[in-house]
Amino acid sequence: MATEKQRPHSSGRVVSVRLDDELIERLDALSARTHRSRGFYLRLALRAALPTLEREHWEQRAVEFEDRVLDRLFHQLMTQLDEETPPKDDGAGADSAPDVPLW
Repeated sequence: MATEKQRPHSSGRVVSVRLDDELIERLDALSARTHRSRGFYLRLALRAALPTLEREHWEQRAVEFEDRVLDRLFHQLMTQLDEETPPKDDGAGADSAPDVPLW
């Protein structure tokens, strides 16, 4: 969960994450080979991955919205059709007229 309690700093704010050992080892090995910091690669990875994650999030939200809208419209249509359609006579009632003339 995001926090707003940190004061701004000229080099940015601190974000803390828990990572498994294997990921830390890979990050440290890359940092050692290239003489770059962990933070450099974490920022690079986030900048690369965040647009994809944001797009996937909004695509999912759009699908959920469309589903809700379509469900609501379908329900409205069915309700309207149900109200407009007269009850069907199944021919079992005593007052029902026969389909063929009696003469």
